[in-house]
Amino acid sequence: MALPSFLKHLKVLEAGGWIESDKAGRIRTCRLKAETAKAAEGWLGQQRSLWEARLDRLDAFLANLPGEGENSDA
Repeated sequence: MALPSFLKHLKVLEAGGWIESDKAGRIRTCRLKAETAKAAEGWLGQQRSLWEARLDRLDAFLANLPGEGENSDA
């Protein structure tokens, strides 16, 4: 990855509140902001629960469908 592209990604992460960075001369030090990661983890956990419930309902629905190749007249 080229340096300008890398720096652009760092700027996006910093603008989103994911990292903090300091620059001293030519050295840039970045730190991950744990509170932002914890908030994202909480949101992802809620989404996981939601989607697991939806997929469980879909699985139950599909299990109750007549199978392919079965003859309903028999």
